[in-house]
Amino acid sequence: MDRGVQALKREDGTAALANLKPLAQLGDRSAQMLVGSIYAYGWGGIPKSDADAIYWFHRLGSRGPLVAEEGADPAAPYQLMVAKAYASGADGVRTDPAESLKWLKLAAEAGSKEASAALSQPQP
Repeated sequence: MDRGVQALKREDGTAALANLKPLAQLGDRSAQMLVGSIYAYGWGGIPKSDADAIYWFHRLGSRGPLVAEEGADPAAPYQLMVAKAYASGADGVRTDPAESLKWLKLAAEAGSKEASAALSQPQP
């Protein structure tokens, strides 16, 4: 885990994934969260991959720090988290309204009521 985190700090996404993916595959929740985030945000020069991010967030599911609403996909709260990060420029990403909207729609499709409510609000 430490090697993966250190690689992320060096912005070496390839080394980070090499160290974190085996742990994520074994069910380590922190590693799953980091791997999903690497793909969602393109950290460390790794190309963004919605499908890979959602896969890892889905595996993390209700065992992680965020809990899905009843009937929602386990990845929905993480998709909403990514949408919020792109909206506000949090988690080391630049503000990107288009990415935020894309992730908000993904979260809503996955059953997030909060995302659905946000989409129903007038956009600025």
